[in-house]
Amino acid sequence: MVGRGAQVEGSLVSSGSLWIAGRIKGEISVEGQVTVAPDSEVEADIKAGSINLAGRVNGNLIAPGSVELPAQSQVKGDVRAKSVAVHGAVEGNVIAEQKVELGPGARLQGDITCAALVVAEGAVFRGRSIMGQRPAK
Repeated sequence: MVGRGAQVEGSLVSSGSLWIAGRIKGEISVEGQVTVAPDSEVEADIKAGSINLAGRVNGNLIAPGSVELPAQSQVKGDVRAKSVAVHGAVEGNVIAEQKVELGPGARLQGDITCAALVVAEGAVFRGRSIMGQRPAK
């Protein structure tokens, strides 16, 4: 856990899960889940089993599982996962082995590569959609 008010610079590596409520600059590599609280700021690439991000991240997100981006989330970087649900803002490409879902408040600027794409009414998507082919690893 990186609590509110904490600032970390460097690499965070864990075989468990990580909850972030502070600020991190560097690199994050976690086998379990990474959860980023709403007021958090992360300037790092995040590699984790799954990611639930409600704060702001400037970096790439990589997960063999799912990536959940709630309404208050802001990502500047690419997202690569098995499945991705976007309800916040993403500036970057999204690549999913299975499904990408853009919720009603989603704002995505970048290309999407996936097997299935769901776009809710009210979502804003500026980019290309490449479907039906498996993304390159």
